[in-house]
Amino acid sequence: MQWNLPDGLYPFIDKRYPLSELTMIEVPHDLEHLLRTQAAANGTSIIRGISVELRCQSEQFPDATFLVYWPHEENRLHMLAPRKFAKGQA
Repeated sequence: MQWNLPDGLYPFIDKRYPLSELTMIEVPHDLEHLLRTQAAANGTSIIRGISVELRCQSEQFPDATFLVYWPHEENRLHMLAPRKFAKGQA
C-alpha cells in the first residue's frame, strides 16, 4: 500500500502525534464499524485512496479523531496509530 503523508501532527483518539511516531495499521473490526457508522451519521464520505479525519464520540472519549485510509486493493479501513499498536511488524 502506497500512502505518503507530509511531516506533521496527526490525530489518534484525543492527541496528535508526529508522523515519525505513527504507523499504518488495519482498523480493528469493532472500531471500523463505529467509524463507518459515525461517518455516515455525520455525512462524511470515506472514499478509496483518500485519507480522511473521522471524528467519533464514545463514553471514554467524547471527541476522538482518527486519520483513516481505505486502500483501493483492500476492503478494510486502515488508520494511523502509535507504533505500539502495530502487531506483527518488524
